[in-house]
Amino acid sequence: MALATPIIACAYGELALKGRNRKMFLRKLINNMNVALKGEPVDSINHVESRLLVHLSDPGRAPEVSAKLRNVFGLQWTSPVVTIPRAEIDPQLREDLEADREPRLTAICDVALELTRENGGAAANFKVETRRSDRGFGLNSPEVSRLVGAAVHHGIGLPAKMSHPDLVVNIVVLKENVLVFTGKENAYGGLPFGSSGRTMVLLSGGIDSPVAAWLMMRRGSRPDFVHFYSGRDVAEADVAKIRELVEILGRYSPVPLRLFLVPVVPYEMRAIGVVTDNYDMVMFRRFMVKTAVRLARRNSCLGLVTGDSLGQVASQTMHNLGAISSDVELPILRPLIGMDKMEITAWSKKIGAFATSIRPYRDCCSLRSPKPILTARARDLLMYSSKMNLDEAVLEAVDNTVMEKIGGE
Repeated sequence: MALATPIIACAYGELALKGRNRKMFLRKLINNMNVALKGEPVDSINHVESRLLVHLSDPGRAPEVSAKLRNVFGLQWTSPVVTIPRAEIDPQLREDLEADREPRLTAICDVALELTRENGGAAANFKVETRRSDRGFGLNSPEVSRLVGAAVHHGIGLPAKMSHPDLVVNIVVLKENVLVFTGKENAYGGLPFGSSGRTMVLLSGGIDSPVAAWLMMRRGSRPDFVHFYSGRDVAEADVAKIRELVEILGRYSPVPLRLFLVPVVPYEMRAIGVVTDNYDMVMFRRFMVKTAVRLARRNSCLGLVTGDSLGQVASQTMHNLGAISSDVELPILRPLIGMDKMEITAWSKKIGAFATSIRPYRDCCSLRSPKPILTARARDLLMYSSKMNLDEAVLEAVDNTVMEKIGGE
């Protein structure tokens, strides 16, 4: 019979390094956890000695709850745990220590042995890892690990292995309880969603920009998305794939996400006959950035996020990146700038966006000139901007933007 696991233990990572504002980050994290677990049988979420303990009224939902929590940014790992009150452990331990005999830790050993039987599967070896939040416990961490490891070994004959074991039995000694678990699952870490302010993400239909958005979300950013579409209006545009990408990113968000759909016609009507073919790509990127900045300011966003990777395509050479945004005052955040395509693709698969990102889609950038300039100068882009009246194109595009909310209820 499986042991009941009515508590999910969650550890946070870099939040522990925060100073006087740690409470703000923790409050945001717990709020996001509550949203992620809406509809689940959660009685409470308690902060106990640098861990968050999620108490469930139905232990049978522990695996599903733990899986949902792994998508909450700020958490380092999660696991269903068996809790043993210290009142069941301390008297026996005290008696053994006073009598100067080998401590037994019977309750902990019994649970560890049962969890190993349940979850060991095809494991050929194991290890016990102990951490003590309560330094007043009668044994130190290595002593606890040795005693429990010996009990598991003698109980089922599984050999111990200290380096890269197949199975790890975790023991956490708190002031009031001892937690025992084997199913520690890594979460994504980072900072709680929404703790770093809003950003405006330039979202294409490719692999890169959804990954850039996700990485910034992991750093606490709350994203709005802007996508530039071809066609006379949104109804005519094929943006189903874009909406799907935002829905995928919404799995990691406790709030609905906003998608701004912007027409490219205002740029194209003014660029014809003015912007030469070799400058069309960089000028179009400049139009996108300038439009996104105006939308960002209207929506209290503190920066832009792009999927630029240095040198990956013509618009992302060092010269062109600088020229395109030479007079942009809002910070432009490029989390992929030092990654290669294989790294970005690995992240895309990890976050669940890859299958959608690789579906055929002709975004606006793919329609530009096939031989763009690689070493654009800011003064030339400023000259073209003036000749085609780029500011007027930006205003018209913003005035015809459609906003959609995706995700949530």
